[in-house]
Amino acid sequence: MRKLLKLTMIVCFLIGFTTMSWAQQRTLTGVVTDSEGVSLPGVTIVEKGTTNGTITDMDGKFTLSVPASAKLLQFSFVGMKTVEKAVGTAMVYNVMLVEESIGLNEVVAIGYGSVKKRDLTGSVASMDADMLTEMNKTDVAQAMQGRMAGVDVRKLSSKPGAPMAIKIRGNTVIKNSNVGNDGVSDDPTADLGQPLYVVDGIFMEDISIVNPADIEKMDVLKDASATAIYGSRGANGVVIITTKSGFEGKTVFTYDGSFGVNQTVNEPDMFSGDEYVAWAEDYLRATQWKSVVAGGNASIESWNALPLDYNLVFIGQNELDNVANRNYTDWRDLLTHTGIQTNHTLGMSGGQNGLVYNASIGYTSDEGVMGIEGYERYNVGASVSKKVKDYLTVGIQTYFSYSEREEGSKELFRSAHRLAPTVNPYDEDGLIRLIPDEQDQRFINPIYEDQGSWTVNTRSNSFIANIYAEIKPLSWVSFKTSFAPNVNSKRYGEYRGLLTKSSQNNASRVRAYYETDFTNSYTWDNVANFDVKIKDGHELKGTLISSIWHQQDEGSDIETRNIDSDSYSFYNTAVGTDVRAYDTYYSKETLAAFAARLNYNINDKYMLTATGRYDGSSKLAKDHKWAFFPSAAFAWRVSEESFMQDIDWLSNLKLRLSYGESGNDAVVSRYASQAYLADVTYLYGDNLATGKGVTSLSNAELGWEISKEYNIGFDASFFDSRIRVEAEFYNKKTEDAIFDKELFLLTGFSSATGNFGSVRNKGIELVVNTVNIDRGDFKWTSSINFAKNKNEILTIEGDLDKIPYGRHGVLQIGEAIDAMYSYEVAGIWQMDEVDEAAVYGSVPGQYKYVDQNNDDIINTNDKVVIGSHSPDWTGGITNNLSYKNFDFSVMVYTRQGVLGHSEFYQNFSPYQNDNAKFNAIDMEYWTPNNQSASRPMVSVGDPGEWYFEDMSFVKVGNIGIGYDMPKSVLNTLKVSNMHLSLDVQNPFTFTDYKGPDPETGLQNSYGMAYSIRTVLFGLKLRF
Repeated sequence: MRKLLKLTMIVCFLIGFTTMSWAQQRTLTGVVTDSEGVSLPGVTIVEKGTTNGTITDMDGKFTLSVPASAKLLQFSFVGMKTVEKAVGTAMVYNVMLVEESIGLNEVVAIGYGSVKKRDLTGSVASMDADMLTEMNKTDVAQAMQGRMAGVDVRKLSSKPGAPMAIKIRGNTVIKNSNVGNDGVSDDPTADLGQPLYVVDGIFMEDISIVNPADIEKMDVLKDASATAIYGSRGANGVVIITTKSGFEGKTVFTYDGSFGVNQTVNEPDMFSGDEYVAWAEDYLRATQWKSVVAGGNASIESWNALPLDYNLVFIGQNELDNVANRNYTDWRDLLTHTGIQTNHTLGMSGGQNGLVYNASIGYTSDEGVMGIEGYERYNVGASVSKKVKDYLTVGIQTYFSYSEREEGSKELFRSAHRLAPTVNPYDEDGLIRLIPDEQDQRFINPIYEDQGSWTVNTRSNSFIANIYAEIKPLSWVSFKTSFAPNVNSKRYGEYRGLLTKSSQNNASRVRAYYETDFTNSYTWDNVANFDVKIKDGHELKGTLISSIWHQQDEGSDIETRNIDSDSYSFYNTAVGTDVRAYDTYYSKETLAAFAARLNYNINDKYMLTATGRYDGSSKLAKDHKWAFFPSAAFAWRVSEESFMQDIDWLSNLKLRLSYGESGNDAVVSRYASQAYLADVTYLYGDNLATGKGVTSLSNAELGWEISKEYNIGFDASFFDSRIRVEAEFYNKKTEDAIFDKELFLLTGFSSATGNFGSVRNKGIELVVNTVNIDRGDFKWTSSINFAKNKNEILTIEGDLDKIPYGRHGVLQIGEAIDAMYSYEVAGIWQMDEVDEAAVYGSVPGQYKYVDQNNDDIINTNDKVVIGSHSPDWTGGITNNLSYKNFDFSVMVYTRQGVLGHSEFYQNFSPYQNDNAKFNAIDMEYWTPNNQSASRPMVSVGDPGEWYFEDMSFVKVGNIGIGYDMPKSVLNTLKVSNMHLSLDVQNPFTFTDYKGPDPETGLQNSYGMAYSIRTVLFGLKLRF
């Protein structure tokens, strides 16, 4: 009996234990499909409020173990509305997801936090992972181009690995350091108006190191209310990049790759052999034209009768024979080739039991189309987080990038276009001619540079990390501390060998330059968040922040010349016996900040955001280091009001109003408020002595540059969200703008740095997204964006309202910061205007400049603002079409109203005076036989600096076609998704500009490159 009792107790215990175990953990299954019943692989299913989750397999099926306490399952998928299912007694949960055309539940990063788009009060533009990778772009900025209103992205160079310039809502920097006499620098760090880049909470200066395939989301904060949380760092806008992270569930592997070719496109139309000979003949006539005019015999007949001496332009018997026999060389074809581009990224993510992880490794290779140009980049990223306790989560995110960029010769492009088609690259024995053109002995045959005699090489290493711990002691409050180091090193080396245009076969001119730069920084953020339900329909969220950022830079460089062998390249500068320069440097800066943000939401209809940030900068003067930057924003979801519920054609309407202030200290050097000392020489008695002297003025009043911005916007959607519209109007005034002001020489100083002006940027932005057709298997959608910004200088401290600088820059009240300052052209002096032209010392065939003050003299007093190299407006349109498993897309973007000084025209226009040594652009020019031409005469028509051109353009950025493999193939291959694509990047450019690319037309032709068309085959796998 006792044994029976024991046995009964054991059985009851086991039954109870089993029941309790069953009560603690349950296994749920199901299938997720779309609105047409097609299974969806890759859908994320999460137990709401936890990290416990999984994803659906290739058949849309899932299995998930949940505790008995589980209340809700959340089903989410990109482009679909998120669905929540209550967990009851059922074990099977089949769910249908429908398209989220309005995107109101999309999560947007707003700095130190995130909100749903429906609750957003500021101006933010976003791109998700699919948008960033759909065109197989290898650079993040390239993927942004033409896709966001108010975000102007421009190529700085077409060479592989070249950075991009990004401007958000215009330029606030009165006198930027990237504008020189010879164009706009292609170094993005020289642009003081670039936005702040934040990658996983880490401040960065260069986002080109980030592989687009590693990005989960990118958000661009545009108005001051949105950027105010970053205070002094957000004056020029903020680009927030969130890389991919893991999720609980089985391990998922992904592959994203592409392979293709680079070819030249939009090549400048230069003179062919016969055209060059005819142009040279016109040059010989033009050299005699002034004498003809002075003799009173200017006519078509006298022009045609002028004698031609070929020996003045075709030097040597070899070139004369080539002209006679029409034996010409296409130097550009000789010096270009097809480049290969390839990109591979392998990723994995998953997790279980509160541990989630993500890792990726990527490789990019991009070959140029001239010489040894090329770019390679390696990326490794990893993240892991662990929910140690219900209230404690710890984690780390790391990202490493190594890149090597070879720019090759800075003269090769110019030489390929300059050398006349009438000279030969090889001699009679097939050997390279050392000097192909006897008319200019500077020109060593560029074939040597094509083979690598001139190298410009940069190697960069970047490592970032974010180590964090988050404590959630209560359901409504959390505290997170994070430490984010950022370590960068760069080695720049340049070697100009013996057989280069620079060295001219003279060993004493051979040079090696070697530079190293090291940058170390860290950010330590402490963030407290709370989320309180005050009462039904009333929610208050708050964020408190303390942050410190510190950066230090150091480096060295050396240049030597007179090197006796090309074997060393730039690695052994000691062999150069002529030491030209050497230097070392060190500097540091610190920013500290305290900030708070409150979000108040009433019934999802009325939303208020208030932000305040108190910033301190080590760069500013002692009593002006700290400043407070407030902002406030209000949004009203009108469509949620009861009186709007009967309006069927209106799906959503939200009105937004904001005001914010942000500071900027990036425009000033780290020690600008202090006086500088330098070595000076002076006469001491009869001897020359060396001492120290003050070379710059201190400024004890140097303070923050502050931007104050109003923003009015609305978001609306119509006809069941078939049409969605986002519109913005903004007015941003930058006060106490910092720049270097020129001083009278009698002060003993050339300039002083201070808060000397104010600037305004105001404009409109418009985004329209439409579903044009959605019938069965066929769908066509469009996305259109438009932005127009007006920039003007409001005040300049002092008596002057106009300060010319450089060759064609000016700071003038009422005009744009980057205004072009020169003579106004009213046409060309014609044959019947000989006497009028003579008043100004001109002859028919020359530009007719406007005499602004009517004093019969053309001088600097007649210069006016003739335009600006910032666009009047920008825009883009993307069309996406899909039919069953096929998809097709076309992206077009434009920059209009751009006037710039063209270094390419200054070097290659047919009317610039180079004595017909070089080839020229095939464009019409004035002669007595062609008096309707808009360009001046050869030689005597040389306009000096007047090479201003309209650089507006419309570009087809990408044409792509893709195919999703059907489920039957996926099952056979045992993968959950396979997408094949073919993309043609930059296939067409429509412009009046005759250089290689209007987008890079502001750059110096020294170091210029061809515009590139890339044809890529892409493959994406998920398994």
